[in-house]
Amino acid sequence: MVKDRPQVEGLVCDFSHITLKEQKCCGSGKGKGGKGASEGSLPVTEELHVITFTLDYCYQGLKCQLQTSTLPVVIISNANQVSSAWASILWFNMLGADPKNQLFFSNPPAATWAKLSEVLSWQFSDATKRGLDMDQLKMIGEKLCGPKVTPQSTITWTQFCKETSPPGDTFSFWTWLDGILGLIQEHLLELWQKNLIMGFVSRKRERHLLKKKRAGTFLLRFSETTRDGGITCTWVEYNNNGSPEFHSVVPYTRTELKFLPLPDIIRDYQFYAIENMPENPLHFLYPDTPRNEAFGPYYSEHREGEMTEQKKYLNRRLIRVSSRHQDEPRVLELNSGASRIPEVNPEAPCIPEVNP
Repeated sequence: MVKDRPQVEGLVCDFSHITLKEQKCCGSGKGKGGKGASEGSLPVTEELHVITFTLDYCYQGLKCQLQTSTLPVVIISNANQVSSAWASILWFNMLGADPKNQLFFSNPPAATWAKLSEVLSWQFSDATKRGLDMDQLKMIGEKLCGPKVTPQSTITWTQFCKETSPPGDTFSFWTWLDGILGLIQEHLLELWQKNLIMGFVSRKRERHLLKKKRAGTFLLRFSETTRDGGITCTWVEYNNNGSPEFHSVVPYTRTELKFLPLPDIIRDYQFYAIENMPENPLHFLYPDTPRNEAFGPYYSEHREGEMTEQKKYLNRRLIRVSSRHQDEPRVLELNSGASRIPEVNPEAPCIPEVNP
């Protein structure tokens, strides 16, 4: 029986101790020996290898040799190569016609946006159990190919994985996208699966969506300028003339979300109004879901009322604070017995500790 698939019969071999040894091939006959099929000028994450398993089988006098080979794999020696290696495997599986072609990346073919968008949606669906809808794919396609992207637009391997995107950034399109995928898996999985995160939406479109909504409506989108994945919230409010004004928080990354979950950030977020009194401006998740209705199930448990024993210290809670004025630091006095909250520049928000 095949392990983990009892409905399938077959031979299972358990390689408890396996060592990879490369067999040199395609040599030129010169020097001390030829290079491997995929060796040369290619970076290690584009070198494709095939692992061949050979078994000498003997059963009741019957002797035979069994052999099978893997699809091309990328062998890495450091964890920081994982992202680039996975990009290579994704591109090969999408466009490789010959499963044994180890020289694929010597001249990798281009992909159409129609094909690549399908693969990217599958990647998110497989990793997070939620694929990408047409609006999200449209934003991603425009980031990669420009505003005139069509299903027939072509994307080269270099454009996908090596060039900075857009020009001026310091990282590639794939680095950006894979960073977001990792951020979702580590810190945002439930929110993403429940469609609480719009995610892939441009600044222009987010303003188009919010400008007709009531004050305090906000949405969550992924940062386009954060290398390893970042998420920000943007909300709308209206000035005395009735014109919409939009505010976005500096993106939260793995560093912040490691210590403070996003639902708690949204629940406790404070913004200094003109009257210099802090308030939470996030009232309705786009299009019109009350904040606590949307995120309440994901708030950290409140334990203030569990006074089953005498406590020496008051409880405390971390909150996020932003200032309307970027260059005017000040201190706000809370109610008696509470801590003082230093105002935070929105370009570099910090996490003050306050008593609830």
